Amino acid sequence: MFNAAPQPSTLSVLSLNCWGLNIVAKKRKFRLKAIADRVGQEHYDIVALQEVWMWEDFDYIKEQTRDVLPYTKYFHSGTLGSGLAILSRFPILSSSYLKFTLAGKPLKVFQGDFYVGKGCGSVCIDHPQVGLIDVYTTHLQAGYGKHDDYEAQRITECWQIANSVRASAAQGRHVILAGDFNSIPTSHCYQILKNHGFMTDSWLEMHKDTMADSLGRLERDQLTASECIQLFGITCDSPLDTWTKHLLKQQPYAKDIGDRLDYIFYRRTPEITCQQSRVAFEEYIPDTQMSFSDHFAAHSIFRIAAKTNSAFDDGYAPLPKEIARPDFTRLLPDSLHPIILLLEKDLLNATSTANELLFLFGLSVLMVFCLYSCQIVVPFYFEQESQLTVLVSSIVCGLLIIVFSVVAIVSLIVGFVFGRNEQRSLRQYLIDINVCLDNLHEAARRGSTSPPSSLHSSATSYSTSDGLVIKQMDIDKNK
Repeated sequence: MFNAAPQPSTLSVLSLNCWGLNIVAKKRKFRLKAIADRVGQEHYDIVALQEVWMWEDFDYIKEQTRDVLPYTKYFHSGTLGSGLAILSRFPILSSSYLKFTLAGKPLKVFQGDFYVGKGCGSVCIDHPQVGLIDVYTTHLQAGYGKHDDYEAQRITECWQIANSVRASAAQGRHVILAGDFNSIPTSHCYQILKNHGFMTDSWLEMHKDTMADSLGRLERDQLTASECIQLFGITCDSPLDTWTKHLLKQQPYAKDIGDRLDYIFYRRTPEITCQQSRVAFEEYIPDTQMSFSDHFAAHSIFRIAAKTNSAFDDGYAPLPKEIARPDFTRLLPDSLHPIILLLEKDLLNATSTANELLFLFGLSVLMVFCLYSCQIVVPFYFEQESQLTVLVSSIVCGLLIIVFSVVAIVSLIVGFVFGRNEQRSLRQYLIDINVCLDNLHEAARRGSTSPPSSLHSSATSYSTSDGLVIKQMDIDKNK
């Protein structure tokens, strides 16, 4: 049972986006207290939280869970904070924070992502049976609106995460990666984590054998929205979540049932394998008609085995000595080409936006010069005719000088400082990914590898084997 006390040979992991935005989030204090009370009553070994932005909320969570999860780490970053935290039953030996190079836009003030310092927090815990486990929690950039302008940024974020978890694996450590990835299972981000970070999707591992049957029942309209939550791992945009309609950041891919955006990935080894995985916190807060958050939680239980020298088979992650080679990857050229095209397109857009802002800067400086000249010239010509005209023109010109001065400063900072940083970062990611692609081509030319055919048809990015559920009518709408 999921709510039973964990056995010594299991590891219970929960990941939840708490929607703890100050002011914006509805009933924040009440919901966060309910989440803390619930976590304190359950028997989790590791809890990864996202969007816990208020320190008072985290303090309450720590207080309510200190008997079962005595070790905690909150990750500080950016102007407003990362909102990320990890709670553990086992001692935390170290912690670190990987800040994303690209996350949000400075002019998108109300989205706020640029100012929270988005990234990936990690701790190294000491498990009594399997030793060191690196636990990661993250919250990737949201898409916002009908057109996803941030897919390229999420790709760069996942590239950073994949390299980080590879470094952990190369040291021989076990790895758990949890959080809100704002990405569906057939996205480029998912493929990077799976095939370059060598992460296993714990939920899909437990449910892939029943996916075809569940899809058939869905197509025949034999499933309710409630049944779909568990059968398809729906964690966001569910019609049964009372907060779904209040603040929908991005258009859901599957409008009828919601999306699977929250995951618990792990490095699958003979010592750690997934035993159970389900969606949690999908019910209402007791004695209310209110959901805990605008996301449901992901909950996985792993089987822990003593350290063994048994050989790794194809179902396990590669050995540390293999992952330690920078050119070792399971990404295919067919999956890297569209990623490169997306980054190149985003680079062109970033360059165009920066140039427009720099043009606006020049125009604003010119306007300030002209207005300042008017303040000098107007009194000279109208001094003997109308003092009122001189006064009004002086006030208007003064106000416009202030406005254009502010526009000039903002345009210069965003267009030059942020713009150049964004462009150079994208160019560097393009270089890194092209190096990976060149290595694949070189290996193919040498005949040392024979990459398997792509799991996905070039005509579509939707695959039932990856746990994505979209009715055909929804696919057509998104074309």
